[in-house]
Amino acid sequence: MTTEPSDLGPDPDMTAAELALGLLEGDERAAALRRMLADPAFAREVEGWRERLGGLFDDYREVVAPDAVAARLAAPAAPAQSRNRWPILALATALAATIALFFVMRPGPAPLPIPQIGQPHTMMVASLMMTDKSASVPAVIDMTTGEMSIPHADMAPAGKSAQLWMIGGDGVPKPMGLLAASGTSRMTLASDQRRQLTDGMTLAVSVEPVGGSPTGKPTGPVVASGKISLA
Repeated sequence: MTTEPSDLGPDPDMTAAELALGLLEGDERAAALRRMLADPAFAREVEGWRERLGGLFDDYREVVAPDAVAARLAAPAAPAQSRNRWPILALATALAATIALFFVMRPGPAPLPIPQIGQPHTMMVASLMMTDKSASVPAVIDMTTGEMSIPHADMAPAGKSAQLWMIGGDGVPKPMGLLAASGTSRMTLASDQRRQLTDGMTLAVSVEPVGGSPTGKPTGPVVASGKISLA
């Protein structure tokens, strides 16, 4: 892994872990998602952190935050009394609230996304691993707007099209759209497609005739696949 400076900070490894835990907000979270699109190695690292960290909480049951804690977190901040008054007390209070929030909201057996205050958009990501294991291509979906982005990857030979599919628990592939022949693929998913997308569902890419499958089902070989999860 390189250590070149970027908008993700000096430690990309920690950024991958923080994204996997759902701890990033605002510009930091947006920068990390952009990095997943541009850097397949970083996307694989995020997925690896999700797998490693997901097992840490298997012994803990889900605990709902007490009403008093939720109310304090939702309440507006009190106006500052003085620029230099009680700095240590304020820092200790903030730290205690952060620790309390972590313990009451940490997930149970199934990792749950941590709510992002001020971030209304729900994001889902997947690492599409090529069947020959030569590369992993990240896919990012904004579930609020339906915008989906997949960086360029040579998935179909000349005279063919690469088509994206979603595969749920019933094992039936459903078409999502065609990938661009060059450059980043961008598409907007319809609301019914978004409703069908769930955590753990498989995304797959098959090679089809130009314009897509004539049958509505994959007719050519699958060249990449991966499971989708909440970012």
